Amino acid sequence: MVNKRAKFLLIVFTLLFVTLIGYITYTGRTSMEVRVDAYVERSDGMRYPINRAHIVLVALGSDNKPTNIPQLILENDVQEEEFRMAEKRRQLRLERQIGGF
Repeated sequence: MVNKRAKFLLIVFTLLFVTLIGYITYTGRTSMEVRVDAYVERSDGMRYPINRAHIVLVALGSDNKPTNIPQLILENDVQEEEFRMAEKRRQLRLERQIGGF
């Protein structure tokens, strides 16, 4: 996986906790997109966002070939919107792949 853009909102100093929270936003036939939000936790106990990434994973079977995965069950409007946005990101990735980016 190659990340073309990375923007950190805050500097993370040593001795601070970094928390990663991820959840699935999209499932295709053999792949899924996971949104990962990164936070720094300061000494006051508050979490502050520092980064967000969308990671695409492909399920592989015992033969190391892509294998089907269960489809995501969308339970509310927020999840449906996340899914729609993930579909757009997927389409952009495919277009970039075709264009050689």
